[in-house]
Amino acid sequence: MVHETKRFDSVDRTTMDSIPATSPERTLLDLGAVCRSSVVELALENGLRRELFTFASLEQTVRRLGKRGRNGVGVLRKLLDERGSKHVPTDSETETRVLQMLRRNGLPRPVTQHRILDGSRFVARVDFAYPEWKIAMEYESYQEHTGKLALDRDNPRRNALVALGWRPIGITPQDIRTGGLRVSNEILRLTRNP
Repeated sequence: MVHETKRFDSVDRTTMDSIPATSPERTLLDLGAVCRSSVVELALENGLRRELFTFASLEQTVRRLGKRGRNGVGVLRKLLDERGSKHVPTDSETETRVLQMLRRNGLPRPVTQHRILDGSRFVARVDFAYPEWKIAMEYESYQEHTGKLALDRDNPRRNALVALGWRPIGITPQDIRTGGLRVSNEILRLTRNP
């Protein structure tokens, strides 16, 4: 697919291995003109995670190029507005898919990479949380959460969360494949019974 623009400032240019290219910020903005928002969201989280750009540099790009009719700006602006400048990126593409799954099921956006403390003592960092309801969610991949090592690591951590009044929910690859209804129903049940 060919994408053409009349405005291309010097700040939008970079080189990769001596090959002229668009900057990561501009590439992400342009992606919004030709791809679904969910694809741009995956690229946004990946770029933040890999430190290809910052939240501030993306906001600056949107301000500089954002005008009515500029393709891609609306998609990127909406994604940035949903996150806010204090947003912590997900740890993986799959975790971004979990966010998308929760949104599709009408749930509010959880806090990503939430640190849970007992006073000043660090207890855990969970993939997602609804702190107001003390709901902690972890994506449990088969690779990272099976076997003796995983049990020895995960069970004490989960018990510590429960002891502090947190209610952990595990999210599996099957949950993502099937649309997340089980997880969403469990979250809704817990929010009704704090």
